[in-house]
Amino acid sequence: MGEVIQFGNFSKPSGSVEAGNVQDSLVPIEFAVGFASRNECLNKIAEYGVSAVHVRMVNDEPDAMLYLIGVRDAILLNKKILEGESITDDEVAQRIDLIQMLENLNLDMLDSLWASFTHQGKFWNR
Repeated sequence: MGEVIQFGNFSKPSGSVEAGNVQDSLVPIEFAVGFASRNECLNKIAEYGVSAVHVRMVNDEPDAMLYLIGVRDAILLNKKILEGESITDDEVAQRIDLIQMLENLNLDMLDSLWASFTHQGKFWNR
């Protein structure tokens, strides 16, 4: 079971993807945004106009949900944070490292990872 949360009604949709030829896969929002709190991540995602968050239920754990966004959206989000926010030098370095990690992910491995332990049934739009 999964769902897609559309933030289009709450913020501007993201523009063109600036990440070049990066294929798209999904990463957990906590990794993509760099915050441990899911609510903080969702707020930041909505603030910067990421259009979709994929929610998937972990197999055999009905209360365990993964919130995922596309790698392209994650890279774009981090670039926007770097450009638009006043953050410390340490935070800048962490965001740059995160962007580089996202650009170098093994996307096929990620796709098979999510498929191995989540339900990937129907998605729905809000």
